[in-house]
Amino acid sequence: MRYLKVIAEDRSKDCQADTVRLYFFEQHNGKDLLVREAYAVDNTADGIVDWQVGDVDNDGKRTFQDERLLKVFATTFLKLGWFNRRNRSRRYLKIFSENFGGDCSPDTVRLHFHEGIGKPTDRTLTSTAASYDTDNNGTLDWVIHFDVDNDGDIDATDQELVSLLSRTYLEFKWQ
Repeated sequence: MRYLKVIAEDRSKDCQADTVRLYFFEQHNGKDLLVREAYAVDNTADGIVDWQVGDVDNDGKRTFQDERLLKVFATTFLKLGWFNRRNRSRRYLKIFSENFGGDCSPDTVRLHFHEGIGKPTDRTLTSTAASYDTDNNGTLDWVIHFDVDNDGDIDATDQELVSLLSRTYLEFKWQ
């Protein structure tokens, strides 16, 4: 199984996330192996990523496509408000896909919000959200979510954030 671990941090100490780190893991024989990393930074504190680096689309090269995908994903992730003060890594998001149809195309993308250290487990899981391709046509068309942006309302904004993170994750080709 492959999954993405995403950590946002407030490194500038202004009480809002400004750095997003992406860790691409693959599980082999019960061990989680880190395959690659990517980074994004909001230098101007406007909630939009200004700098990003990493191969996120799994083609072995850092290209403009990687920068575009990483900027969209990280800027969206900054809107969640799920971040760590300074360089701590207790809060993170684990994203992975599933293929219940058995046709090699993912039909579910799961977002698991964790708080704790070490390997993601049920003990560190705090909440979940998911996007589904209900008719297996390649389009995520149904979303289950909670107040993912932590603004006190479960609304269309939360649905759009989950949808955008899920769609962008699929473009990473990390299934």
